[in-house]
Amino acid sequence: MDVEKMKIINMIQGYSHSYIVYSAVELGIFNALFSKSMTNHQLATELHLSPLLLERFMKVLIAMDFVYQENDQYSLTSLGEKLSNDSEDSMAAMILFNGRICMKAWGYFYEGLKKNISPIELVEGEAFFEINEMSQNRLGTFNDMMRQSSSQLNLELLFQTRKVTDIKRIVDIGGGAGDVITQLLQGFPLAEGIILDKDYIKAEAEETIRISRLQKRCQFIEGDFFLPLEHKADMYVLSRILHDWDDRQATAILSNIAAVMADDNVLLIIEKILPENVSRQALPAFLGDMHIWTLCNGQERTESGYEQLLQQVNLYIARKHFTDSDIVILEVKKDEQHTDRGKDYEIFGAL
Repeated sequence: MDVEKMKIINMIQGYSHSYIVYSAVELGIFNALFSKSMTNHQLATELHLSPLLLERFMKVLIAMDFVYQENDQYSLTSLGEKLSNDSEDSMAAMILFNGRICMKAWGYFYEGLKKNISPIELVEGEAFFEINEMSQNRLGTFNDMMRQSSSQLNLELLFQTRKVTDIKRIVDIGGGAGDVITQLLQGFPLAEGIILDKDYIKAEAEETIRISRLQKRCQFIEGDFFLPLEHKADMYVLSRILHDWDDRQATAILSNIAAVMADDNVLLIIEKILPENVSRQALPAFLGDMHIWTLCNGQERTESGYEQLLQQVNLYIARKHFTDSDIVILEVKKDEQHTDRGKDYEIFGAL
């Protein structure tokens, strides 16, 4: 067959890969095989599945390099291990979040484009975060995904670029279950912290504080980042918050923070950054931009896009940290002179 036609077929049938991986995680195949090998009959019995249909399904997982078979025993490859809840760098929560929520929204992507409405609203009739507040099931799936992502975020570079004595108080705005601020408090041992978020995440956040043994240094306070901020700090944190919102809403969030910041305070914006130029290598980034719009009417931004938002509220990028993942940390400060500083900031981490 024509190579270009085959390329198009593979693209249009990409949904089959998504549903195969999601279904395997949802069924518990990777959890079952994480610590032991099993025959097809044993696995089918444990998961209450048809042995004949499971055997066909497992051939796909073998071809996708998640599983291998030896002497009639299924075992996980290193790729498959990452889809078990028991793996240290598990991706299972992210897969379940995509399968249970995101993939349904993508089914309305065309209609969303035509109507200029985020597809999730066409599916469920409400904005993403409003649905989460109303459904413990949805909230749990979202929180599991965010916690898994946050726990794998490496903030070590931040502790190497400033004196720990400079940071006495940290406020994590929209801090969720507290996985980011607990890491920051361990790196800045003289600081106290506040997790500012909606009340529905309070119990989970307080449990994270307890497990981290930070009860004397960290507290959860109910709050809303669209309302004026009342808490002073040396360091403010917005981790994967701004990309959930359009420019108007993102500016409102930044404005509330800028209003309480002093010249020597810093705001950490932790986000993926879109490339300024489009290329084949940048395809995952631009697909990610469409994904966040599909899910919650948000948007990923280029560095210049963030600079434009920040200038509107008299903030500027003072430092940029490249982490060991696709996440970038922008250190933002107050700009009382209203200057166009361009890119005269310090850069840390691997380019």
